[in-house]
Amino acid sequence: MRRFHLLPLLLIAVLLAWGGFATPVLAAEETHAATEEHHVPLKPDILFEVGQFAVTNSMLVTWIVAIGIIVFVTFNTLEPIFDAEFARNTAKAAASNPNVTPEQLEAGKKIGMNVARYGVGFIMMVTMAILGLFTWLLGKVVGSAASLHDGLVIAAWSYFPRILGAIAGGVQGLVMDPAKLNSQLSITLSPARFMDPATANPLLYQLAGRFDLFTIWVTILLAVGVAVLGKVSKGRAAIFGVLIWFVGGLYVFRTAYLSM
Repeated sequence: MRRFHLLPLLLIAVLLAWGGFATPVLAAEETHAATEEHHVPLKPDILFEVGQFAVTNSMLVTWIVAIGIIVFVTFNTLEPIFDAEFARNTAKAAASNPNVTPEQLEAGKKIGMNVARYGVGFIMMVTMAILGLFTWLLGKVVGSAASLHDGLVIAAWSYFPRILGAIAGGVQGLVMDPAKLNSQLSITLSPARFMDPATANPLLYQLAGRFDLFTIWVTILLAVGVAVLGKVSKGRAAIFGVLIWFVGGLYVFRTAYLSM
């Protein structure tokens, strides 16, 4: 049964995301100085600026909260994807280790789903930290002057498209035929959504998934951030974008290759 009562919660998450965009506008407005010796700042700290667009600390926190809400409230609508992925992984596990019992596999599934549902905030923070680390390291390859802190800021800022991606995934979970929700890539805006994960070449399937609209959007924002904070040319920033896009897919490429 489709859970259309989740739509109001999705709207709340969208408003939170929009609040992240509204923050720099409000921060740019003049405010009255507080007279108290100790006071809470009325304007958020600006981390860096891209043209007239100011990226603030409160904006990044808002984006993280919005993604967490979206994933949590839409989790059940995307359950067919988890079931399909679990079925494929179960078949591989049984083939490689016949001693694994169905009870062990089912227990592993419950743990995995609970982690995905309730640990999304922590997972996002770790993901952003790793992305920030690689942004800093790969930025050095193209001559970036950005620090590790700058890399973390760039990574967090570039994650905004993931909010829209989470919303798009939740909406698709509400309206799509559950039979077509057979892979994590089935709700991406990439060529992989038109491929059958059961028959497609695993490596080509994952490669096609890297051409997802939101993944490319994130990559472009990462490159822009490196160009601004790292003070590199557009050409070097483009090279960085290609590098970070490829490195970001190394794990799934390796997993797909080993499964062939």
